[in-house]
Amino acid sequence: MKIAFLIESFLPFSQGGSELSTYYLAKDLARLGHKVTIITPNLGAKPSEAISRIKIIRYPFYLKQSRYYSSPGNFAYNNPLWIIWSAIFIFIYIKREQVDVIHIHGKYSIPPAKLANLFLRKKMVATVRDYQIICNYGFCLYKKDKSCNIIEYFMSDFIYYWNNYVLNKNIFSLFFNLTYAVIGRINRNILNYFARGILLVTLSKKQKNIFEANGFNNIIVIGNSIDFPKEPPKIKKRNQVIYAGRLTPGKGVNLIIDLLPRFFAVFPKYSFVFVGKGFLKEELKKLSKQYKGIKLMEQVNHGKLLALFAESKLTIVPSIWPEPFGRIPMESFSQKTPVIVTNKGGLPEHIKDGKWGYVSEASSKKLLYSIKIALQNNKRLQGNINDD
Repeated sequence: MKIAFLIESFLPFSQGGSELSTYYLAKDLARLGHKVTIITPNLGAKPSEAISRIKIIRYPFYLKQSRYYSSPGNFAYNNPLWIIWSAIFIFIYIKREQVDVIHIHGKYSIPPAKLANLFLRKKMVATVRDYQIICNYGFCLYKKDKSCNIIEYFMSDFIYYWNNYVLNKNIFSLFFNLTYAVIGRINRNILNYFARGILLVTLSKKQKNIFEANGFNNIIVIGNSIDFPKEPPKIKKRNQVIYAGRLTPGKGVNLIIDLLPRFFAVFPKYSFVFVGKGFLKEELKKLSKQYKGIKLMEQVNHGKLLALFAESKLTIVPSIWPEPFGRIPMESFSQKTPVIVTNKGGLPEHIKDGKWGYVSEASSKKLLYSIKIALQNNKRLQGNINDD
């Protein structure tokens, strides 16, 4: 079967786990004998190449990136030019490659793909990796499955965003963020409209439940593809706990910040490593002057990240938002490192509680308790992962 993957950003450019998940799935399908072509805008790489029997076509794009971890920004993909421009190239390359199935892996590729498919008439499926089709802020989904209405959007979600994510509060930033909120809601409505009628793939049962609560019924659940090494990594574990991801409140970094003084009081010889970027890094920098065990790293390549997991005794995934899947726990398990996750979204679905790690409530007190238990039972947890 000939399958086209559509995504806004692809390796060597990477903003998170979606590019890697797309690559590993394409690799698995190619291994099974399918012909996979990835069609993506060219952010500054070769126009075409082949990797692991996967054909990559990068069509001309009007914005280039100088760094692999940078992004053109959401507005680059939220405008009529993007939809029409990309629809033209999607049509050209899918027609040329004689594709049987279109598999969309980036939400912003849904409108141009749907537009191109008016003429192509191909089978179409879309993997959704977040909730922006339902709500562009998504804070309403922290406590319930149904997304907010327009009044709740501005009276609750926007206020939460303003209070927790806007650092410089003044009349100008209020105007700017209100404008952004209006545009974001319009773009959410556009994505929501185009996503209707497409077979959607969610990454967990919980994510499926949330989409169903918001009127999407044509849904199947398929988790992310992960490459597990044949042999356990032979790297000596350090007295080290690691967090990897965006340094933002939704990822639960505030919970870690709150527990750090108590953590170092109990485990003074341990390091707590943070890998990623986000505005909470400034707060962590201040804390690191007081607690020398705090280690801050910028975003690293995938191989380096796996090595950091391998040398750590414990990985923390403290999200307070409903994670659709979360690659971090699975990648940590691949390096035989136990994990603590919160009971949010699909995270509990991917861990054997008490065997590979622990599922914790999303509070600093409960997280710290789970960390203590996990480090006390670390050898047993590592052994369980090795046995499984």
